[in-house]
Amino acid sequence: MPLYCIIVTTFVQQGNGTMATGKIGWKAGGFLARLKRDQSGNVIAMTAAAVLPMIAVIGGAVDMSRIYMTRTRLQAACDAGVLAGRKAMTTLVYDTASQTRANNMFNYNYKAADYDANGTTFTHTADAQGKITGSASTNLPTVLMKIFGQTTTAINVTCGADLQIPNIDVVMVLDVTGSMNDCPDGNCDSPGEQRKIVSLRAAVKQFFTTLTSAVPVGSASQIRFGFVPYSQAVNGSDLFKVTPDASKGQLPLSHLMDVMPLQSRVANFNTPVSGGWIQDSSVTTQTYQQRFDKDVASTRQPFTAYSATETKISNNDCDRWGNFNSSFILDSVPLNVMLYPYEANTYSDNYGASELYLPDGSSVWQTSEPTSGPGYTKITFNRISGTWSDNSGADYSKYQRCIREVTRTKYKSASGFKFTNWTYKPVNYDVSQYKAGNAINFVSAINSNYTVATAGSYDLVQLRNLPDQSGLTADTATWDGCLEERKSIAQATFTPIPSGAYDLNFLLGGTDDNTRWRPILQDLAWIRSGPAEQTTTNNNSRPSYQCPSSKMRNLNVMTQTEVNTYADTLQPAGNTYLDVGMIWGLRLLAAQGMFASRNLAGANGGQISRHIIFLTDGEPVSSPTNYSAYAMEQMDKRITGSTGVAAATLHSRRFQAMCDAHRGAVSIWAIAFGTSVTGNLSTCADPDRAFQADNTTELNNAFSNIARDIADLRLVQ
Repeated sequence: MPLYCIIVTTFVQQGNGTMATGKIGWKAGGFLARLKRDQSGNVIAMTAAAVLPMIAVIGGAVDMSRIYMTRTRLQAACDAGVLAGRKAMTTLVYDTASQTRANNMFNYNYKAADYDANGTTFTHTADAQGKITGSASTNLPTVLMKIFGQTTTAINVTCGADLQIPNIDVVMVLDVTGSMNDCPDGNCDSPGEQRKIVSLRAAVKQFFTTLTSAVPVGSASQIRFGFVPYSQAVNGSDLFKVTPDASKGQLPLSHLMDVMPLQSRVANFNTPVSGGWIQDSSVTTQTYQQRFDKDVASTRQPFTAYSATETKISNNDCDRWGNFNSSFILDSVPLNVMLYPYEANTYSDNYGASELYLPDGSSVWQTSEPTSGPGYTKITFNRISGTWSDNSGADYSKYQRCIREVTRTKYKSASGFKFTNWTYKPVNYDVSQYKAGNAINFVSAINSNYTVATAGSYDLVQLRNLPDQSGLTADTATWDGCLEERKSIAQATFTPIPSGAYDLNFLLGGTDDNTRWRPILQDLAWIRSGPAEQTTTNNNSRPSYQCPSSKMRNLNVMTQTEVNTYADTLQPAGNTYLDVGMIWGLRLLAAQGMFASRNLAGANGGQISRHIIFLTDGEPVSSPTNYSAYAMEQMDKRITGSTGVAAATLHSRRFQAMCDAHRGAVSIWAIAFGTSVTGNLSTCADPDRAFQADNTTELNNAFSNIARDIADLRLVQ
């Protein structure tokens, strides 16, 4: 029954059930007057009067809900379409292929039949800068509102896709420990298998290619790359410079200590000596050459050519142990030293020795060292040419010569104090020039007869600076760039991180000796059994030490060639210290701290999306006799202290603390190569950002997936 019939019927049935024959009105006998007086059945009348508004409200709600859902879906399809079109552009020209891609993506996401819609359109264009703008429309039939004449609703949306990719900073923290020289399955003889370090180099190169290719043409986004190759230390020689370039993120050497403590040793000279000989360093040792030919003693001529009829010298005459007689003359005799005792009729026989001795105050050469006196001069002969040569260009067999080396050394009577023993203990060394690239001169060994004038203890550098070096083995050390961490606290837990653990603070620079780093000085380091000093005559062992040959590189824009060249420097050596790698990764990437001026905002003023890609092939390994970024655990105990916890366990906890320290501000991606991703790595990485790569293919896939995720576009509405 039509709605108006229902209303009329309702009014007819009001009151006493009869209908007045006159007009409906308010006069005394009219219908409305009677209705006013007779209130029976009014509920039915009011309900009937409310039907139309109720239908309008309900119909509007139903149809508005359908309109909202359709509009939302249409907007999503429009967004997806222009985004797909922008990604498909290989240049700034919006070509047919890109437009087709946009249309296909729109049609995939919006199907008009699902909403009983019709007349759907999707239009899109691009400007000269590659920005795409689009619009979509559709007509949606109404369900209930058609009662009131509203049969369809037109829905219109707009969308756009521009290259509003944030600036991207990526620091790759890469394991270059010794195990990276292995193959993922442990068998490098397998067909097609290659060492992990080789796979890593290739994956780094491919990562750069994938990431930069995923950013469409025309993007104003700046992409910077940084690298932290780590093992038991990191190499900072490209980060700390005498003349730093701030534009490259380099730091002045003032961030490194000038005087640093080192587990080393001192030589104790407490044993008095008297008698014997030591080299007189105040008289310069001279070495020169002596040239000979056949016997011309009567003329004492220097080396010249002679006729074929004269006697040739023998090979024995030129030999180191051969005769020393007047037939052998010098071209020149330094300091007027006379070397012809036979000619001077001092001896009637030939010398068979390689050394001669001239006691002070005497003009007579001897074949043995003097037993007393103030000193002597020693002459040493050494044949350096045993081949015969032709002087005149004539017959080779007739004209011959030879060359001997003559060394003159001065010795004096020994007195003072000789070496007693070593004390192994911490020693403070001046490294102000060492960190600048200059060599430290030191002594690596001492002759047991060496004496000093004053009793006492001498460190290895002090010994090298003594005037008499005759019984000392000289050596030099030059900084390889590896860093020992600054002050830390030996603690078992790191929630929260202790304020005094300056090594775990990745924001502070080196402003005092608590926060300054130390240039590793491995050549002067020695091992002992524990923290206590040790005095012994033994030569203790040196610590095991490895420094990554590949250097840390701060965040900078790089080319494919630069990345390829850098990746090829990666070489495996050393043990696994995960915390050292993560600490430096955060230092280079942090928006605040040492590099705030270049990290807080991109060069184009835009925001920066920050990412750490952390790769390792094993669990933390710490040896008590290694010289690492935390010195030597057996003596220094900078990590373990009195905690009773193994160093490797503490390094794992410190690693996790660093992963948690900047959660949210930095995206952390983790890759386990040839090992399980569970444990430290899975809890360190952000959700769904931990990968396990058991072979080269999976490693490449992990790096490529990360690169594509990092490079995703963001829509502009």
